[in-house]
Amino acid sequence: METLIFLEEVLLDVWESADTREAAISRLRYVCRTRDTDDGYLCYTWGLLEYHRGNYSESYTAFRKALEKNPNDSLYKNMLRISAEKSGNIADLKAHSRDGEALAVFTETQKLCRENKPPEFVSFQLLAERGILTKESLRRGVLADCFQRLNDVDKSNILKEIRLSSISYKERLYADQMKSDPFSKIWDTANYHRGESGKEAAGASAGVVSVSSSLGTEAGVPLQGTTLKSGTAITDSWKKVKLASASGNEAQARDALRSFLSEIQIAKRKGKLEGQLALALERAAKLLLEQDPQYAKLRFLAKEL
Repeated sequence: METLIFLEEVLLDVWESADTREAAISRLRYVCRTRDTDDGYLCYTWGLLEYHRGNYSESYTAFRKALEKNPNDSLYKNMLRISAEKSGNIADLKAHSRDGEALAVFTETQKLCRENKPPEFVSFQLLAERGILTKESLRRGVLADCFQRLNDVDKSNILKEIRLSSISYKERLYADQMKSDPFSKIWDTANYHRGESGKEAAGASAGVVSVSSSLGTEAGVPLQGTTLKSGTAITDSWKKVKLASASGNEAQARDALRSFLSEIQIAKRKGKLEGQLALALERAAKLLLEQDPQYAKLRFLAKEL
């Protein structure tokens, strides 16, 4: 919540007047460099503000800092690549990291293609080896026409390097949704984001608040990117409660609920955000036990929450 409040203050000052804008951006820059713990989002915001002002070198610095804090964020990577080209920092990007090299080579290759200059085989080969290119992208992507200007031997060698499986944009969407869902830190959100209903994912009956939907409002926290694995331990414990409810096994349900609460306590000790999320899960579980017809046999367990 502190991050949201701070960001709101900064953005209000940025758009209020020219007099307050510079001080606000300076404040955002300082926090990004010294105290940003929000997966690089404050640095990313600083980068966007600088980019839209035409300060491309500053935006490149900001996006690079954001990516250092969250190396797997595809949005940060793309903005770093774009700002590197705008600011003339392609060489720096290429030397920055393995991912940076691939981003820089893609940008250089794209530029050659736009200018109708001869394509470079080694660039296409590197992009194919790194998994950047797919056969589909070479048929109709931004590099398609350029690729066709290579000789047949080079084209054949590049196609051999390309992974057989094509990009699944649906899977990418699911992955991005799970990354941006804060509950992925402690709860397995895969089923929910793949289109499963709250009932299927968490065991709530129709018309009753589901764990996935209620937690977002209970926690009162913003969506944030995360690279942590889903919280399968808590999820698995709750699934056992659900199974015990269906079978009417009270002893099994009690043991499963104790396991669930134990995992909740572990999550609460991991950090402030995890603690808020765990508390929201605990409250949602209590609501399910008290109100959901599917858990009617386990009403007596609600008092343990």
